[in-house]
Amino acid sequence: MKLRVSIGLLLSLIFIYLSFWKPDISGLLSGETGLFSAFWGQTRIDLKGLGVALSKAHYGYVILGITLLLLSLFSRAQRWRIMIKPVYAEIRYWPVYSAMNIGYMINNILPLRMGEILRAYFLGKAEKISKTSVLATIVVERLLDSTAILILLSVTLFFFPFPDWIRNGLFYIGSAAVFLIAFLLGLLFATDWTIGILRTVLKPIPQRISHKIIRMVEGFASGLEVMRSSRHYAAILMHTVLLEACYILSVLFTLLAFDLISPDYPAIDANPLLASIVLLIIITIGIGLPSAPGAVGTFHGIVALGVSLFGVSAEASMGLAIVLHLANYIPLTVLGLVCFWTQQFKLSEIKEQFQKGET
Repeated sequence: MKLRVSIGLLLSLIFIYLSFWKPDISGLLSGETGLFSAFWGQTRIDLKGLGVALSKAHYGYVILGITLLLLSLFSRAQRWRIMIKPVYAEIRYWPVYSAMNIGYMINNILPLRMGEILRAYFLGKAEKISKTSVLATIVVERLLDSTAILILLSVTLFFFPFPDWIRNGLFYIGSAAVFLIAFLLGLLFATDWTIGILRTVLKPIPQRISHKIIRMVEGFASGLEVMRSSRHYAAILMHTVLLEACYILSVLFTLLAFDLISPDYPAIDANPLLASIVLLIIITIGIGLPSAPGAVGTFHGIVALGVSLFGVSAEASMGLAIVLHLANYIPLTVLGLVCFWTQQFKLSEIKEQFQKGET
């Protein structure tokens, strides 16, 4: 676990560095520049220009985006509640909503996206249901989100002129997501067969570890029960579409906040909706990368790079990335803390569960 934390922190630092400085490796190797000049001599972003971009932003649009984000949480919580109902029919809305927001808050303050595991713990404790089954519904939730992003990605690959290196990278990311979806569908429709295949794959691994993995996967399979009930499909689909629409509009408002929907940026002005979808996909990738808590650094670097694809200056791109990150980070962290205290949980529980995660 310490290795994964270290890798996440290192990646965040690398993204922060590359966002603000231009290393000159060739100059260092040729002896034309010294060590310090090679790594710190060329800046990528003018801090004064960044300050101007932030000062000129229209924060009323940012507030609209935050409002959409907060409203979307009600729909996301209801979708999760629908997924849990086959496991526990009497599941209440408020504990689901609280646990979800507590999870987001923990993701913002602890490494390794521990909030995904801990929100299963807190909901399981509040409603006295299997934490493993709850965790499985979170996997289903991520499956739905990944599927929605894959659909959006397939659309943008046809209509947006990504550079080849980004297009290739998106292809590999999409392929990995398809593989994961296929595995989860195998658990859903051919559980015994899929687990049998997994046992075969895990044979070279020590038995103590492989048995633990198998037990976890079997628990996940039980949480996929909701997907076997077609009566829930329409409601789940409706909430998924509503969530993606909220996220796209939130990005669109951020573009408006920085005056990027204008003739000065024809790639955005020609189709603001497509530009918002492209940025949403890039944001999703930025959040998913290993990083420091709250995706600090990786989020900023990836989003700033994505915005620059539209011909936006480095200063305005980073300004948008900073504002978009804070617009997500602050409300979700505050709301999670409020839910945590109103549910009367204790900080010692987070510490205890985090220590279990380390082992």
